[in-house]
Amino acid sequence: LIGPMGSGKSSIGKKLSKMMKFDFLDTDNLIEENTGVDIPTIFEHEGESGFREREKNILREISNCQRTVIGTGGGIIISEKNREIIKEMGFVVYLTASIKELFYRTEHDKNRPLINSNDAENKIRDIINDRKEYYESSSDMKISTDNYDTVKISKIIINNYEKYKKNNS
Repeated sequence: LIGPMGSGKSSIGKKLSKMMKFDFLDTDNLIEENTGVDIPTIFEHEGESGFREREKNILREISNCQRTVIGTGGGIIISEKNREIIKEMGFVVYLTASIKELFYRTEHDKNRPLINSNDAENKIRDIINDRKEYYESSSDMKISTDNYDTVKISKIIINNYEKYKKNNS
């Protein structure tokens, strides 16, 4: 699962993995587990480049996982190498939502260093505009999570995944 922060990658990923009887991994959680600190602390000490390096290493580590739903960090697709790895891993779903919805879902979350500012809504808009092409070119399907029902969205993803598997076997 790829998409901007607040698009539902973690919550939909958990529901989807249960419905499919797959494992669930979240790249941000794996980074925090490996370092023993939260993402804002990594940004504070290593900057965004240090975090992106850790993200790339985690993606490489999990790239051969089978029967696993993976929720990725919103910026993982910035790196061309990461986009290549993600595409090779299998069926890629781009979760999207309106700027207003993304802002609403993330406005009280202190774990998002890139939008921790007074102008968060415009910052989200800029991030989306910068990454939209990467999300779209890296995904096999795109789905809006604005009308947020994890079960319904998961069913749509599973139906598309089944078609993908038939066409790629």
